[in-house]
Amino acid sequence: IIERDETPMEKEIAGLHRMEFRFSDIFYFCRKGFEAIVEDEVTQRFSSEELVSWNLLTRTNVNFHYVSLRLTVVWVIGVIVRYCFLLPLRFTLAAIGITSMIVGTTVVGQLPNGRENKPQKGGICVANHTSPIDAIILTNDGCYAMVGQVHGGLMGVIQRATVKACPHVWFERSEIKDRHLVTKR
Repeated sequence: IIERDETPMEKEIAGLHRMEFRFSDIFYFCRKGFEAIVEDEVTQRFSSEELVSWNLLTRTNVNFHYVSLRLTVVWVIGVIVRYCFLLPLRFTLAAIGITSMIVGTTVVGQLPNGRENKPQKGGICVANHTSPIDAIILTNDGCYAMVGQVHGGLMGVIQRATVKACPHVWFERSEIKDRHLVTKR
């Protein structure tokens, strides 16, 4: 077998060998992995180029080099408009929106519930383009049989579970056979 010198990494690993394993033993390998990712040959090939002149896009004036009075005036006006006009306007609009939402939902919550429009037993209630959240709200007062499209994932699990409680009709829109079965039911 060819004899070769030990690499620095092999020497460091040899120093880690002990009788019992400690969780901190993996830190060396994690550090080496991170270093390999950071110092890979691909990302070292590319670096951002330093701009020769200031172009109004930097957030601070650390790299500010005086170019012209006109450019400096435009930058100062931009800072004033951005932080003295637009920022307070955004905070004001956000505060107005949140306040109106709180007041509006409080007022709606105080309105009496009209039971006259609630679906009666044996009746039919049609609501096109309902979302799963709409279906949850509709079935909050009682259990209604629904007709709708089959979903996958978590919504599909919920649909299959609700079929056990009430005879819902779920169909796949793309299947013509499913459409015909739904019309017969």
